[in-house]
Formats: sequence, C-alpha cells, structure tokens
Amino acid sequence: MTSVSPIVSEPTTTTSASTSTVTNATLSEDLDTFLTLLVAQLEYQDPLEPLDANEFVDQLTQYSELEQGIEQTDALNEISATLKADERQTDISYLGKIVEAESEDIFLGEDGVTFGYNIDGPTNKAEIRIFDDGGQLVTSYEVDGNVGDYTTSWDGLDDNGREMPVGIYQAQVVAISEQNGTERLAGNTLSIGLIEEVRFETDGTDLIYSNGITIRSDDIRRVATPTS
Repeated sequence: MTSVSPIVSEPTTTTSASTSTVTNATLSEDLDTFLTLLVAQLEYQDPLEPLDANEFVDQLTQYSELEQGIEQTDALNEISATLKADERQTDISYLGKIVEAESEDIFLGEDGVTFGYNIDGPTNKAEIRIFDDGGQLVTSYEVDGNVGDYTTSWDGLDDNGREMPVGIYQAQVVAISEQNGTERLAGNTLSIGLIEEVRFETDGTDLIYSNGITIRSDDIRRVATPTS
C-alpha cells in the first residue's frame, strides 16, 4: 500500500456551555452584586446627607434592566429547549429510513461499494482515494473533474489486485494541480445507508447506519423510504 495520508479538513470547534447559559449566570451575579451594594449603601448612608433621589432612581433603573435581562434570557432558554425537542423528534423520524449524507466513511461489502461524491470547483485532475482504518492508501483512480454530483463504485481490490476485507473504509475526492502538484479536497463524498439507531450526544445527534457508519443529522443530503 502507498504511504499517502488522507487530507485533514479543518475541525469544527465546540464549546461546553451555551452562550445563553453563560450570559444568564453573568447577569445573575451582576444582580446579586448590585443588590448587595445598594443595601449596604442604604444601610450606611449619612442621615445628614441622605442618598440623592435622582441617583437612587438611576440605581433602581439599573436593577430593573438587570432583572429584565435575566427574564429575557430565561425566555430564550425555554425557546431553545423547545427547538431542541423538535429537532430530536425530527432526528427520531430518520429511523428505518435510507439516508444519504456527507461522510468520508463508506462500507465495503462482498460485492464492492457504490457511493456518491461531488466536485465543488473545476479541476483538471481529480481522483478518488480509498484508505483503510489505519489511514493507509488502499487504492486510487481518476474521476471526472467537472463541477457536479457523481456516483462511483469500488470493486474492493487494492492497487495490487488483492481483495480487501469487508468493512468500513475512508474515501476522499482530491483535486491535484497540474502546475505545482498541490492537493486539496475537491468536494465531499456521500455515504448511504439504512438508519438503525439514533444517539443523542451533548454536541449533537449521531445517526448510525445498519453497517455501523455514524453520520451527523446536519450532514444529511437526501432521505428515502425503503422499498420491499
């Protein structure tokens, strides 16, 4: 096998806490601090020089604004929770459906594998590369470099004509510059399968094909009902 590694795309960063949760906690802390200072100011004010009425009104206005901010954030959190529940119902509806999604994982069966890919920008030379689970290049072959959606098949043989075992492999469509030999991902590969399980994670929803491939609901391109 050739020592060519898969091209690594830029990772998507995630945060452990939502912005609304952090904002609400900050507002609550600010309100507690404000009330503590206001009570102390009223308790220890000089009777001969009481707190100016205008200044006191300004402070009450600040208190009102902080309180409204907390109420608005709570309302947004409720809306967010409702939307999340709706999204989960949508994800559950994928169970038992045939789904096509953007994924570099493909499943090689005994009769080979057919999968989709797209080219997002014109290129003079494009090729499909298949890697094993260790990131080693198994085989590669040239494909059409024009912009568009395509379907391709791999017979399961490596570059030396050896039959590869059934299982999950990684496929990439790569554009190669004829001028300087630089390489980039030319588009996305598309995996297809029957959704057998829906798994809710803290950072999103995982959909698992019957062949074991995991995809994200956000990556779905097409949904179909299985035919008998």
